[in-house]
Amino acid sequence: RSTITAFQVPDLQSHCPFPAAYHKNGDAIATVSEKWVENGCRVFTAAMRRHIAGLGAGQLAAYCYNQCSDERFRIICDFMLVLFLLDDLSDDLMTKDTEILADVVMNAMNFPESYRPTQTRGKEQPQLESDASILTRDYWTRCIPDAGPEVQARCIENVELYLVAVHEQARHRDTNEIPTTEAYIDLRRLSSGCKPLFDLLEFSLDMQLPDYVIENPLMKTMKDCVNDFVAFSNDIFSYNVEQSRGDMHNLVAIIMNNDNLDLQGAMDRAGDMCRAALDKYIETKAKFPSYGAEIDSQVAAFLRGLESWISGSLEWSFVTPRYFGNKRHEVKKTRWVKLLSR
Repeated sequence: RSTITAFQVPDLQSHCPFPAAYHKNGDAIATVSEKWVENGCRVFTAAMRRHIAGLGAGQLAAYCYNQCSDERFRIICDFMLVLFLLDDLSDDLMTKDTEILADVVMNAMNFPESYRPTQTRGKEQPQLESDASILTRDYWTRCIPDAGPEVQARCIENVELYLVAVHEQARHRDTNEIPTTEAYIDLRRLSSGCKPLFDLLEFSLDMQLPDYVIENPLMKTMKDCVNDFVAFSNDIFSYNVEQSRGDMHNLVAIIMNNDNLDLQGAMDRAGDMCRAALDKYIETKAKFPSYGAEIDSQVAAFLRGLESWISGSLEWSFVTPRYFGNKRHEVKKTRWVKLLSR
Protein backbone atom coordinates (compact mmCIF):
# COMPACT_ATOMS: atom_id res chain seq x y z
CA ARG A 1 0.00 0.00 0.00
CA SER A 2 1.32 3.46 -0.97
CA THR A 3 2.17 5.86 1.84
CA ILE A 4 2.13 8.92 -0.45
CA THR A 5 -0.22 11.58 0.94
CA ALA A 6 0.67 14.45 -1.42
CA PHE A 7 2.33 15.01 -4.78
CA GLN A 8 3.59 17.89 -6.89
CA VAL A 9 2.20 18.56 -10.36
CA PRO A 10 4.88 19.38 -12.97
CA ASP A 11 5.63 23.02 -13.80
CA LEU A 12 4.17 23.38 -17.30
CA GLN A 13 3.45 27.13 -17.17
CA SER A 14 7.09 28.23 -17.30
CA HIS A 15 7.66 25.97 -20.35
CA CYS A 16 4.79 27.55 -22.31
CA PRO A 17 5.92 30.51 -24.47
CA PHE A 18 2.41 31.43 -25.65
CA PRO A 19 0.45 34.15 -23.80
CA ALA A 20 -3.08 33.36 -22.66
CA ALA A 21 -5.87 35.64 -23.93
CA TYR A 22 -9.58 35.66 -23.08
CA HIS A 23 -12.58 36.42 -25.31
CA LYS A 24 -13.80 39.95 -24.52
CA ASN A 25 -17.42 38.79 -24.04
CA GLY A 26 -16.54 35.25 -22.93
CA ASP A 27 -18.25 35.20 -19.54
CA ALA A 28 -21.50 36.79 -20.71
CA ILE A 29 -21.84 34.42 -23.68
CA ALA A 30 -20.88 31.39 -21.55
CA THR A 31 -23.78 32.25 -19.21
CA VAL A 32 -26.20 32.40 -22.16
CA SER A 33 -24.87 29.01 -23.31
CA GLU A 34 -25.47 27.45 -19.89
CA LYS A 35 -29.04 28.85 -19.92
CA TRP A 36 -29.51 27.32 -23.40
CA VAL A 37 -28.71 23.84 -22.02
CA GLU A 38 -31.06 24.39 -19.11
CA ASN A 39 -33.91 25.43 -21.43
CA GLY A 40 -33.14 22.65 -23.92
CA CYS A 41 -33.33 19.75 -21.44
CA ARG A 42 -36.69 18.24 -20.55
CA VAL A 43 -35.57 17.41 -17.02
CA PHE A 44 -33.25 19.93 -15.43
CA THR A 45 -32.47 19.75 -11.72
CA ALA A 46 -30.70 22.12 -9.33
CA ALA A 47 -27.86 19.56 -9.16
CA MET A 48 -27.49 19.71 -12.97
CA ARG A 49 -27.39 23.52 -12.81
CA ARG A 50 -24.59 23.41 -10.24
CA HIS A 51 -22.75 20.77 -12.28
CA ILE A 52 -22.90 22.82 -15.51
CA ALA A 53 -21.76 25.99 -13.73
CA GLY A 54 -18.86 24.01 -12.25
CA LEU A 55 -17.80 22.60 -15.63
CA GLY A 56 -16.51 25.94 -16.87
CA ALA A 57 -16.79 24.83 -20.51
CA GLY A 58 -17.56 28.38 -21.65
CA GLN A 59 -14.50 29.72 -19.81
CA LEU A 60 -12.28 27.17 -21.55
CA ALA A 61 -13.83 28.19 -24.89
CA ALA A 62 -13.11 31.87 -24.07
CA TYR A 63 -9.40 31.08 -23.62
CA CYS A 64 -9.16 28.88 -26.74
CA TYR A 65 -11.30 30.87 -29.22
CA ASN A 66 -10.40 34.36 -28.07
CA GLN A 67 -10.42 35.97 -31.57
CA CYS A 68 -13.89 34.80 -32.52
CA SER A 69 -17.00 36.86 -33.37
CA ASP A 70 -19.66 36.79 -30.63
CA GLU A 71 -22.14 34.89 -32.84
CA ARG A 72 -19.69 32.11 -33.69
CA PHE A 73 -18.31 32.02 -30.15
CA ARG A 74 -21.81 31.30 -28.85
CA ILE A 75 -22.09 28.24 -31.14
CA ILE A 76 -18.64 27.01 -30.05
CA CYS A 77 -19.64 27.46 -26.38
CA ASP A 78 -22.74 25.33 -26.99
CA PHE A 79 -20.73 22.69 -28.88
CA MET A 80 -18.09 22.50 -26.14
CA LEU A 81 -20.64 22.36 -23.34
CA VAL A 82 -22.46 19.45 -24.98
CA LEU A 83 -19.12 17.65 -25.55
CA PHE A 84 -18.27 18.10 -21.83
CA LEU A 85 -21.69 16.82 -20.81
CA LEU A 86 -21.39 13.77 -23.09
CA ASP A 87 -17.98 13.02 -21.55
CA ASP A 88 -19.33 13.31 -18.00
CA LEU A 89 -22.45 11.35 -18.88
CA SER A 90 -20.40 8.53 -20.41
CA ASP A 91 -18.32 8.25 -17.21
CA ASP A 92 -21.44 6.93 -15.49
CA LEU A 93 -22.59 4.65 -18.33
CA MET A 94 -21.95 1.02 -19.17
CA THR A 95 -20.50 0.18 -22.60
CA LYS A 96 -23.86 -0.57 -24.27
CA ASP A 97 -25.34 2.76 -23.15
CA THR A 98 -22.41 4.75 -24.57
CA GLU A 99 -23.05 3.07 -27.92
CA ILE A 100 -26.69 4.20 -27.86
CA LEU A 101 -25.61 7.73 -26.88
CA ALA A 102 -23.12 7.83 -29.79
CA ASP A 103 -25.80 6.69 -32.28
CA VAL A 104 -28.19 9.40 -31.10
CA VAL A 105 -25.60 12.19 -31.39
CA MET A 106 -24.35 11.09 -34.83
CA ASN A 107 -27.92 10.78 -36.07
CA ALA A 108 -28.52 14.40 -34.98
CA MET A 109 -25.41 15.65 -36.81
CA ASN A 110 -26.15 13.72 -40.00
CA PHE A 111 -29.87 14.63 -40.08
CA PRO A 112 -30.10 17.99 -38.30
CA GLU A 113 -33.33 19.16 -39.99
CA SER A 114 -35.61 16.88 -37.93
CA TYR A 115 -35.44 13.98 -35.51
CA ARG A 116 -35.24 10.70 -37.45
CA PRO A 117 -34.94 7.83 -34.95
CA THR A 118 -33.06 4.80 -36.27
CA GLN A 119 -35.13 1.63 -36.59
CA THR A 120 -32.16 -0.64 -37.36
CA ARG A 121 -32.53 -3.94 -35.53
CA GLY A 122 -30.61 -3.86 -32.25
CA LYS A 123 -30.03 -0.09 -32.59
CA GLU A 124 -33.60 1.18 -32.27
CA GLN A 125 -33.84 4.72 -30.93
CA PRO A 126 -36.76 6.00 -28.82
CA GLN A 127 -39.63 7.79 -30.54
CA LEU A 128 -39.29 10.61 -27.99
CA GLU A 129 -36.13 12.59 -28.83
CA SER A 130 -33.46 12.61 -26.09
CA ASP A 131 -31.94 15.80 -24.67
CA ALA A 132 -28.53 14.89 -26.20
CA SER A 133 -30.14 14.77 -29.66
CA ILE A 134 -32.15 18.00 -29.19
CA LEU A 135 -29.09 19.98 -28.08
CA THR A 136 -26.83 18.52 -30.81
CA ARG A 137 -29.32 19.27 -33.60
CA ASP A 138 -29.79 22.79 -32.25
CA TYR A 139 -26.13 23.88 -32.22
CA TRP A 140 -25.23 21.98 -35.40
CA THR A 141 -28.10 23.58 -37.36
CA ARG A 142 -26.72 27.01 -36.36
CA CYS A 143 -23.14 26.00 -37.21
CA ILE A 144 -23.77 24.62 -40.72
CA PRO A 145 -24.59 27.88 -42.62
CA ASP A 146 -21.18 29.41 -41.79
CA ALA A 147 -18.95 26.32 -41.68
CA GLY A 148 -17.26 25.28 -44.94
CA PRO A 149 -18.29 21.85 -46.29
CA GLU A 150 -14.85 20.32 -45.61
CA VAL A 151 -14.86 21.72 -42.06
CA GLN A 152 -18.32 20.20 -41.52
CA ALA A 153 -17.25 16.82 -42.92
CA ARG A 154 -14.10 16.72 -40.76
CA CYS A 155 -16.04 17.80 -37.68
CA ILE A 156 -18.70 15.07 -38.12
CA GLU A 157 -16.01 12.44 -38.70
CA ASN A 158 -14.04 13.56 -35.64
CA VAL A 159 -17.08 13.73 -33.34
CA GLU A 160 -17.78 10.13 -34.36
CA LEU A 161 -14.16 9.13 -33.58
CA TYR A 162 -14.50 10.90 -30.22
CA LEU A 163 -17.65 8.93 -29.39
CA VAL A 164 -16.01 5.65 -30.48
CA ALA A 165 -13.11 6.43 -28.12
CA VAL A 166 -15.52 7.25 -25.27
CA HIS A 167 -17.18 3.89 -25.94
CA GLU A 168 -13.80 2.13 -25.82
CA GLN A 169 -13.00 3.95 -22.58
CA ALA A 170 -16.27 2.65 -21.08
CA ARG A 171 -15.33 -0.88 -22.18
CA HIS A 172 -11.96 -0.55 -20.40
CA ARG A 173 -13.82 0.57 -17.25
CA ASP A 174 -16.29 -2.33 -17.49
CA THR A 175 -13.55 -4.95 -17.95
CA ASN A 176 -10.81 -3.30 -15.82
CA GLU A 177 -8.56 -3.49 -18.89
CA ILE A 178 -5.36 -1.42 -18.71
CA PRO A 179 -3.96 -0.66 -22.20
CA THR A 180 -0.28 -0.24 -23.08
CA THR A 181 0.96 3.35 -22.85
CA GLU A 182 1.17 3.56 -26.68
CA ALA A 183 -2.40 2.27 -27.11
CA TYR A 184 -3.59 4.69 -24.43
CA ILE A 185 -1.98 7.67 -26.21
CA ASP A 186 -3.70 6.71 -29.50
CA LEU A 187 -7.07 6.44 -27.72
CA ARG A 188 -6.51 9.64 -25.71
CA ARG A 189 -5.95 11.67 -28.89
CA LEU A 190 -9.54 10.76 -29.77
CA SER A 191 -11.18 10.81 -26.32
CA SER A 192 -9.76 14.28 -25.57
CA GLY A 193 -12.33 15.76 -27.99
CA CYS A 194 -9.57 17.99 -29.42
CA LYS A 195 -9.95 16.80 -33.02
CA PRO A 196 -13.45 18.25 -33.65
CA LEU A 197 -12.63 21.25 -31.44
CA PHE A 198 -9.57 22.00 -33.62
CA ASP A 199 -11.84 21.77 -36.69
CA LEU A 200 -13.96 24.50 -35.10
CA LEU A 201 -10.91 26.81 -35.07
CA GLU A 202 -11.43 27.23 -38.82
CA PHE A 203 -15.13 28.02 -38.26
CA SER A 204 -14.21 30.47 -35.47
CA LEU A 205 -11.81 32.31 -37.80
CA ASP A 206 -14.26 32.33 -40.75
CA MET A 207 -12.02 30.28 -43.02
CA GLN A 208 -11.55 26.84 -44.48
CA LEU A 209 -7.97 25.66 -44.90
CA PRO A 210 -7.39 23.79 -48.18
CA ASP A 211 -7.20 19.99 -47.89
CA TYR A 212 -3.55 20.01 -49.02
CA VAL A 213 -2.69 22.15 -45.96
CA ILE A 214 -4.75 20.04 -43.52
CA GLU A 215 -3.33 16.81 -45.00
CA ASN A 216 0.30 18.01 -44.86
CA PRO A 217 2.08 15.54 -42.50
CA LEU A 218 3.67 18.48 -40.65
CA MET A 219 0.21 19.98 -39.95
CA LYS A 220 -0.96 16.58 -38.69
CA THR A 221 2.11 16.40 -36.43
CA MET A 222 1.46 19.89 -35.03
CA LYS A 223 -2.18 19.06 -34.28
CA ASP A 224 -1.14 15.79 -32.61
CA CYS A 225 1.45 17.63 -30.49
CA VAL A 226 -1.11 20.18 -29.28
CA ASN A 227 -3.68 17.42 -28.70
CA ASP A 228 -1.09 15.48 -26.66
CA PHE A 229 -0.15 18.53 -24.61
CA VAL A 230 -3.79 19.36 -23.84
CA ALA A 231 -4.75 15.73 -23.09
CA PHE A 232 -1.66 14.83 -21.05
CA SER A 233 -1.76 18.05 -19.00
CA ASN A 234 -5.47 17.44 -18.40
CA ASP A 235 -4.63 13.93 -17.16
CA ILE A 236 -2.05 15.43 -14.79
CA PHE A 237 -4.47 18.00 -13.37
CA SER A 238 -7.47 15.64 -13.19
CA TYR A 239 -5.53 12.67 -11.79
CA ASN A 240 -6.40 13.32 -8.14
CA VAL A 241 -10.16 13.52 -8.71
CA GLU A 242 -10.13 10.55 -11.10
CA GLN A 243 -8.05 8.25 -8.84
CA SER A 244 -10.40 9.06 -5.94
CA ARG A 245 -13.26 7.46 -7.88
CA GLY A 246 -11.14 4.59 -9.22
CA ASP A 247 -10.96 5.79 -12.85
CA MET A 248 -7.81 4.39 -14.53
CA HIS A 249 -8.31 6.12 -17.91
CA ASN A 250 -5.52 8.56 -17.11
CA LEU A 251 -1.94 8.83 -18.38
CA VAL A 252 -0.47 9.07 -14.86
CA ALA A 253 -2.26 5.90 -13.71
CA ILE A 254 -1.26 4.07 -16.91
CA ILE A 255 2.43 5.03 -16.47
CA MET A 256 2.39 3.96 -12.80
CA ASN A 257 0.97 0.58 -13.79
CA ASN A 258 2.99 -0.08 -16.95
CA ASP A 259 6.37 1.37 -15.89
CA ASN A 260 6.21 0.37 -12.23
CA LEU A 261 6.73 3.96 -11.02
CA ASP A 262 5.42 5.62 -7.88
CA LEU A 263 2.95 8.50 -8.18
CA GLN A 264 5.54 11.31 -8.21
CA GLY A 265 7.70 9.45 -10.74
CA ALA A 266 4.70 8.98 -13.04
CA MET A 267 3.66 12.65 -12.61
CA ASP A 268 7.15 13.78 -13.56
CA ARG A 269 7.26 11.50 -16.60
CA ALA A 270 3.84 12.75 -17.77
CA GLY A 271 5.18 16.30 -17.36
CA ASP A 272 8.22 15.42 -19.49
CA MET A 273 5.85 14.07 -22.17
CA CYS A 274 3.92 17.39 -22.14
CA ARG A 275 7.11 19.42 -22.53
CA ALA A 276 8.35 17.10 -25.31
CA ALA A 277 5.05 17.55 -27.21
CA LEU A 278 5.33 21.34 -26.90
CA ASP A 279 8.97 21.34 -28.07
CA LYS A 280 8.08 19.14 -31.04
CA TYR A 281 5.24 21.50 -32.01
CA ILE A 282 7.62 24.48 -32.01
CA GLU A 283 10.25 22.56 -34.06
CA THR A 284 7.63 21.40 -36.59
CA LYS A 285 6.14 24.88 -36.96
CA ALA A 286 9.59 26.19 -37.99
CA LYS A 287 9.69 23.63 -40.84
CA PHE A 288 6.18 24.27 -42.20
CA PRO A 289 6.30 25.30 -45.89
CA SER A 290 4.95 28.48 -47.43
CA TYR A 291 1.86 28.27 -49.65
CA GLY A 292 1.77 31.94 -50.69
CA ALA A 293 0.74 35.05 -48.76
CA GLU A 294 -3.03 34.40 -48.50
CA ILE A 295 -2.79 30.78 -47.33
CA ASP A 296 0.19 31.58 -45.07
CA SER A 297 -1.84 34.22 -43.20
CA GLN A 298 -4.65 31.67 -42.69
CA VAL A 299 -2.17 29.05 -41.47
CA ALA A 300 -0.64 31.61 -39.06
CA ALA A 301 -4.10 32.43 -37.65
CA PHE A 302 -4.93 28.72 -37.30
CA LEU A 303 -1.64 28.03 -35.49
CA ARG A 304 -2.31 30.96 -33.13
CA GLY A 305 -5.58 29.16 -32.39
CA LEU A 306 -3.73 25.92 -31.59
CA GLU A 307 -1.34 27.89 -29.38
CA SER A 308 -4.33 29.42 -27.57
CA TRP A 309 -5.40 25.86 -26.80
CA ILE A 310 -2.01 25.23 -25.15
CA SER A 311 -1.87 28.40 -23.04
CA GLY A 312 -5.64 28.58 -22.54
CA SER A 313 -6.15 25.02 -21.30
CA LEU A 314 -3.24 25.53 -18.85
CA GLU A 315 -4.67 28.78 -17.51
CA TRP A 316 -8.22 27.39 -17.32
CA SER A 317 -7.13 24.35 -15.28
CA PHE A 318 -6.44 26.69 -12.34
CA VAL A 319 -9.53 28.87 -12.92
CA THR A 320 -12.07 26.04 -12.86
CA PRO A 321 -12.75 24.36 -9.49
CA ARG A 322 -13.11 21.07 -11.43
CA TYR A 323 -9.68 19.67 -10.47
CA PHE A 324 -8.41 21.45 -7.35
CA GLY A 325 -11.58 22.91 -5.81
CA ASN A 326 -11.01 25.94 -3.58
CA LYS A 327 -7.27 25.12 -3.36
CA ARG A 328 -6.69 25.88 -7.06
CA HIS A 329 -4.89 29.22 -6.58
CA GLU A 330 -2.62 27.71 -3.94
CA VAL A 331 -1.87 24.68 -6.17
CA LYS A 332 -1.00 27.01 -9.05
CA LYS A 333 1.61 28.69 -6.80
CA THR A 334 3.10 25.72 -4.93
CA ARG A 335 2.09 22.85 -7.30
CA TRP A 336 1.53 20.66 -4.21
CA VAL A 337 -1.66 18.58 -4.11
CA LYS A 338 -3.02 16.57 -1.17
CA LEU A 339 -3.98 13.08 -2.34
CA LEU A 340 -7.73 12.45 -2.03
CA SER A 341 -8.83 9.21 -0.40
CA ARG A 342 -10.74 6.70 -2.51
